Amino acid sequence: MRNYPSIFQAWNGIENRPDEDELHRLARHDLIFHDPYSLLRIPWNISEQQPYQGMATGLNPDQLNAARQRKQQLLSLNPYLLLLVEIRCRDAKYLSRENETQVENWWEVGFYPPDSPYWLKDKNDEPVIGWGEDTNGDGKIDENDTVLSYLIDFTNPDMQNLMVNQAIALNDSGLFDGIMLDWWNEDGATSSIGVDDWSDTILTRETELKARLSILRKIREHVGDDFLILVNANMRQIPKSAPYVNGIFMECYKSEYRKGYNLDQILQMEETLLWAEQRLREPRINCLEGWRVVTDYMGDLKTRVTERNSEENLQWMRMITTLSLTHSDGYVLFGDDNAIPVPDHLHNWYDFWDVDLGQPIQEKAVQYQGVKGFYVRAFENGWVVYNRSGSKQTVTFNNITVGVNSGNRQLHHEIPDFDGEILLK
Repeated sequence: MRNYPSIFQAWNGIENRPDEDELHRLARHDLIFHDPYSLLRIPWNISEQQPYQGMATGLNPDQLNAARQRKQQLLSLNPYLLLLVEIRCRDAKYLSRENETQVENWWEVGFYPPDSPYWLKDKNDEPVIGWGEDTNGDGKIDENDTVLSYLIDFTNPDMQNLMVNQAIALNDSGLFDGIMLDWWNEDGATSSIGVDDWSDTILTRETELKARLSILRKIREHVGDDFLILVNANMRQIPKSAPYVNGIFMECYKSEYRKGYNLDQILQMEETLLWAEQRLREPRINCLEGWRVVTDYMGDLKTRVTERNSEENLQWMRMITTLSLTHSDGYVLFGDDNAIPVPDHLHNWYDFWDVDLGQPIQEKAVQYQGVKGFYVRAFENGWVVYNRSGSKQTVTFNNITVGVNSGNRQLHHEIPDFDGEILLK
């Protein structure tokens, strides 16, 4: 069994370990989701005759042996590593027929053909930008940015069947442990009429939810019980999806990149995480991600690495990590705020994550001596302490323990509010 802390990677990886090769950086994590090529250097089976990734229903057979070798290399470094492939269902790269003629390489076309019925259209029968990166740094996402995705009509039964066939291919390959589905929402529709315009949606909540549950049922029916399904529900609960899903990716959004989370947001994280630990199907793979505080919106690599190591962000990292450890048996990540122009979810690797706590030997969410918002959880090799009580708190042990962050060797450890610590035996 894997030991804790257990860190995951959401698409993009570590930026502060330049002396390590890619495989070692990947293998630091216990769960990663990305496209199959980024994970194991095996693409979907596309060709110059059929170059659209969204239409592919198999992996490239010529790369299977190389992918198996790469997987064995990763597992030799971390035998507990889980690899999940994102199957796109809400948005993807779109190119018009005219723009397709401008690409340098045939595989650089859109996800589907430009005239595909799988693109969701607005009232003017035009494709709709659903997501993007502010690549020009002007503070908004529009046609002038270079990284854009357009809405997919996942209510289309044929498009759903493509997703199912992709899941079957991934399962049959023996290379991957499951799939990840983004933008999972049971409370509202995600088909906004504009990338930053949520005044209305193209599809209704009811229509979207019906389609989502149809997708889950079809996939689960064809891949069996051992294939993992992770969905990005942010901080929302998803009771209707729960029978089919092994975990939620809790991408914990905050509206201001210059600030951290408030208490209400932290309480929602706790509530949803505990719910998911109790209600989703086993084996459970819940993944909690917190976002850092950003000072320099356009910061380069050196700036990003430095900012992630600020005292403020180190405290947030400890808090998010210890929240996960005291409230779940899942995975955790602390990374960039999605608002900034660089690819999302880039992160530092922290020494705090290198400790070996072993397995948890105590129930989740146990308050220490009845202090509201102050949690201690025992593991084989120590304790995890998480404090959001509103004031600093002290935890006392019968024997000397060592603070991973503080370095203190003592019986009593003081934990500031909105902070956490790992204490080793």
